Amino acid sequence: MSALEVCLVRHAESVSNAGGVWQGHGDSPLSDRGQTQADALKRALADEKYDVVISSDLSRAADSARSTHGPLELDQTWREIDVGDWEGMTMEQVVEQFPEQIAALKERQTFAVGGGESWPEVFARADGALRVLRERMPEGGRAIVFTHGGIIAAILAGLIGARGRWPWPLGRMRNTGRSTLRFTGDRVELVGHNDDSHVPDHHRKTYQPRSDQVVLKLISSDGANPAGNPAGLDFNSAIKVARAKGAGGVMSVFGSGREIAELVQTSANPSTKDFRFVEPLAGSATDLLISERHPMVLDYGVP
Repeated sequence: MSALEVCLVRHAESVSNAGGVWQGHGDSPLSDRGQTQADALKRALADEKYDVVISSDLSRAADSARSTHGPLELDQTWREIDVGDWEGMTMEQVVEQFPEQIAALKERQTFAVGGGESWPEVFARADGALRVLRERMPEGGRAIVFTHGGIIAAILAGLIGARGRWPWPLGRMRNTGRSTLRFTGDRVELVGHNDDSHVPDHHRKTYQPRSDQVVLKLISSDGANPAGNPAGLDFNSAIKVARAKGAGGVMSVFGSGREIAELVQTSANPSTKDFRFVEPLAGSATDLLISERHPMVLDYGVP
């Protein structure tokens, strides 16, 4: 049975991203940092060949998609959630002007964000866009889609069966981060998640743990125990050490690709047996965010 590989790419940083304001269907252009990220992505994709190249029709996604070769299709079904009246506002302004919506958000109620779209409407739109893509490629192949953080997170949460949980186990999409899925029949495999290794370090935005969080950095090895591996810890011990390290702690531990895939599978806890994490290649890194409430896979199998 032929496999279909779909690479989902969040757009490069926009002016609205840089300004810390909400953007949905608004057409904010790329920032200077965003253009640097898009240029780096273009170099990373120089030797990649895709059968289908699709982008949201919003300029921040379409301009990021110029990094690929071949005909580019613009499709508005891959747009970000429509945030209505929240467009262009800071979070502080939204809290001040829409307190009833913020209350509904905290209580996990369904409502049209800013009078735009509700999340169930976004789920239906994103699922439909992915279904159309899969149906047009019944013999498999490779597709790349330039879209938005909310859409990628919604699709991944749906494939894992985690939309009813919050926070979702795969999230915090970075600008030009690539998440690669492989579909074979009913089976869905995550090959990599949030890979922005192509971006120069000073233009990447790494997650800074809060005081109640730590990051467990899992380094895939070939089975050997590298010098400096923290006391040869198993993963459960590593998580305990990371927690004990306290505010903003980062703990690195080595393990085989199989061990890492199994740990992340358990942490993400898919509700469907058809979703699997592919064993990461030796030398790649996976960041797992640990807090008292939940684990979150920040990225997976990043070179």
